Amino acid sequence: MNYNLLIILGYGFFLFSNFFFVSNADPGQSCPNTSPFVGFKSEFTMVQHQVRGFLTITDDCSFRISQFDMLSGSDVHFWGSIAPDFDNLTKGFIISDYKLNETYKNASFSVKLSQNATWDQIQVLSIWDLLTESDFGHVILSNGSDLAPALSPNLAPAPSGNDSKEGKSGPFRVPTMFDNCKVLSNDYRIRWSLDGDFIDIGLEAAITIQNYMAFGWANPNANSEIMIDGDVAVAGFSEEGMPFVDDFFITRYSECTIDKDGSAHGVCPDTIYEGSDPVGLVNNTKLIYGHRRDGVSFIRYRRPLVSVDTKYDLPVNYTENMTVIWALGLMRPPDTIRPYYLPQNHGGPMSVTYGHLVLNVSDQVNECLGPLDAADKEDQDLIIADANKPLVVTTGPAIHYPNPPNPSKVLYINKKEAPILKVERGVPVMFSVQAGHDVALYITSDLIGGNATLRNKTETIYAGGSEAEGVLASPMELIWEPDRNTPDLVYYHSLFQKKMGWRIQVVDGGLSDMYNNSVLLDDQQVTFFWTLSKDSISIAARGEKKSGYVAIGFGTRMVNSYAYVGWIDDIGVGHVECKNIIDPTTPLKVIWALGTKWSDENLNEKNMHFETSHRPIQVFLMRGSAEAEEDLLASVSCTWVHDVPCLGYSGLAILLLGLLFAVAELRGLYVSSAHVKFGLAAIFLACVQPVNASMRPKNLLMERSGLKHLGDRYGDVNAHGYIWALILWFAFGTMIVTYLEYQEKRRRRGSRILGRSNWVLGNLEEDDSIDLLSPARASAQKMQSILDEWKFSWNQ
Repeated sequence: MNYNLLIILGYGFFLFSNFFFVSNADPGQSCPNTSPFVGFKSEFTMVQHQVRGFLTITDDCSFRISQFDMLSGSDVHFWGSIAPDFDNLTKGFIISDYKLNETYKNASFSVKLSQNATWDQIQVLSIWDLLTESDFGHVILSNGSDLAPALSPNLAPAPSGNDSKEGKSGPFRVPTMFDNCKVLSNDYRIRWSLDGDFIDIGLEAAITIQNYMAFGWANPNANSEIMIDGDVAVAGFSEEGMPFVDDFFITRYSECTIDKDGSAHGVCPDTIYEGSDPVGLVNNTKLIYGHRRDGVSFIRYRRPLVSVDTKYDLPVNYTENMTVIWALGLMRPPDTIRPYYLPQNHGGPMSVTYGHLVLNVSDQVNECLGPLDAADKEDQDLIIADANKPLVVTTGPAIHYPNPPNPSKVLYINKKEAPILKVERGVPVMFSVQAGHDVALYITSDLIGGNATLRNKTETIYAGGSEAEGVLASPMELIWEPDRNTPDLVYYHSLFQKKMGWRIQVVDGGLSDMYNNSVLLDDQQVTFFWTLSKDSISIAARGEKKSGYVAIGFGTRMVNSYAYVGWIDDIGVGHVECKNIIDPTTPLKVIWALGTKWSDENLNEKNMHFETSHRPIQVFLMRGSAEAEEDLLASVSCTWVHDVPCLGYSGLAILLLGLLFAVAELRGLYVSSAHVKFGLAAIFLACVQPVNASMRPKNLLMERSGLKHLGDRYGDVNAHGYIWALILWFAFGTMIVTYLEYQEKRRRRGSRILGRSNWVLGNLEEDDSIDLLSPARASAQKMQSILDEWKFSWNQ
């Protein structure tokens, strides 16, 4: 009995769920067709998230979406409003229970209006994200007998900003739909439609705004260098963000250069070859529309299939297979000599940044499944806050505001429209608010701004408010210092108006800026940071050597100490383990360890550290200072380390005293002798020793050289090579000194032999009193002695 009942209930639920699904996806035949909007069809105006597709009103209570592309959003719905301006769009309402919370790729489906929605209430049908209050794309409705107007080829191109432009340039639809689409590379597509003697081409690429898109036809008579004599269009965006397209002709694989005689070579605009184009017969590419959306460039232009310019343009036979060429790359901005945006070498591999293929434009091609999804979707300028320079906050016209719809006036910072700010925790940021008395700057957790409480929502205000307003003559200074409690993403806005500002990226800067105190622990391989507050302490530790985890302990040794261990797991999530109560009034003995890997599960030999401190450091939390605590091993080592410098200083003092006595005895210092020179050099090196000792690492033990200490600290595998180089250097120096000493002894031996052969009278034994410091005086004394002996012999 119960079993059958369950089956019946399950079947009933199945019928109900299917009926519910059908009622939202298929309106059926019961809805009348009395509305004048029935039969209306138009394409969506792309505003964000690469929305494109067609809307068709099928009856009084339903509509159909076809060829629909969209990148996923947060909480996306079909939205209705009475006008496309900012105020009316934001005051709109949900018109269907159908949710659009996924990525759509060339999708088609039917949608039923909500019971309380009718077509006469809706003038604008929008794809709307509730969380961000964003318009992804929309259609402006008109009577069924009048299709939404399309852009005329002669209509001035719309600006490239992310706002929809309705209300400024009139209620036209942005022409992003084409009959055909061909994939050129993963990031580059060409769309086209034939229109009589013309072809409309749409170039679409996931590139930065500094890059160009090139597409055209190869010369049928080209040899292996397929791009030479090619006819291409080069499209992109100017430094002001405005779209452009120019007709180019390729004569060389090089950037466009102009010789002294005025002749041009390389990849140059047709007008440069001709010198001018007053009637527009040379540049035959006509810009229709261009925009930047979500990191994707889109340019639509028109060109004749057969141009009147037979010198630089190639005829396109739309019924034949023809070779087309394409490329992506950086642009060179205009200068006084070349007033054009010129493409630079595309670089990169073939089929990624350049290529060619055979294309028949009369064939039906639709290879583009789904929207382009750029890795970097942000085009806004980035300003990095500097603690020493204020950020000047003003207002200006909304041209490229990143989250449409938006008011006509938005915030500018340092003359940049709604830029992204990057700030560091612990570094003060100063704003000079000069935006007017009707704009009050504040830093908030709310993406929309404009005082979230008015929308019955909560927000956290980090700085600013109603008082943060000023003008140029009397600016208001607002100082905000993000700290460790500040989220990674916050927003700057006006308190009085929604959607005037944009994002603030909060990053971790230097830990010394985030914490009030810091000390180097034993061996200078781990730095300990802390900040005391009333009832808590915030601590951090930074290891100088790369490791899998860093641990600090409170105690004299690892055993029986309270340890804090920080590590990052295999999926990049940080962890900290700690259990301790700290008394800030007593010195805290801190030790450290570095290891390869840590786990919060059972510990084993894999968790063992590869390096630890040799002694604890006493940290005085209240005073913000530290001192080393000597342990037994350190005391024994330090006794030896301290005795050796004392002996060295004593020896140096004796050496200098000996030098002074020698100079005083000989009444001067004479350096003409090589022996004296080497002696003075040795004395100089001895004097350098104390300087070297004062500059070396303080915790260096005698058995470790400075280079080995450096290598162990920073993991430098070349430290041993440096040590061997040092040894070889000293060995080489010793060999040179030994050789020179040997040469000096040979010279002296030769001089004595020569002296015996020249003199037969007098004492031939060398006088031990000869002055080695003054060779000239020694020679004079020796000569005087010989003369005295000669006189004595003569008198005899």
